Amino acid sequence: MYEDIRKNKIKTGAVVFFFLTMITLILYFLCYAFDFGEYAIVVALIFSIISTILTYYNCDKVVLASVKARPATKEEDLQLSNILEDLMIASGVSTKPRLYVVDSNQPNAFATGRDPEHAIICVTQRVIRKIKLL
Repeated sequence: MYEDIRKNKIKTGAVVFFFLTMITLILYFLCYAFDFGEYAIVVALIFSIISTILTYYNCDKVVLASVKARPATKEEDLQLSNILEDLMIASGVSTKPRLYVVDSNQPNAFATGRDPEHAIICVTQRVIRKIKLL
């Protein structure tokens, strides 16, 4: 398991570096095209670093907004909350992920977040209905 975590961190670092490089190159060529002169690479690098940091720290919010997810509540989604707590106990996870629900008829679920402290699990209404049938 720890080997998988290490590999995922390396892959994430590579993706972030690739994103940073691509944004820098695109902005550099745009700055060069508009004749910003010798400051083109500096402007491109500063902007790409800022956008990379913002993307890294806000990616979960972007994903949740794109699927119009809402936070799960104990009152409405008690069974789903109980399943999450049981899974946490069984796996030995100490930090509880935030739980979200998407109003969709497609059976689907996904997890997002940059680390265990910022983890999010999102489940569609169809999955919840299937759970209730069991």
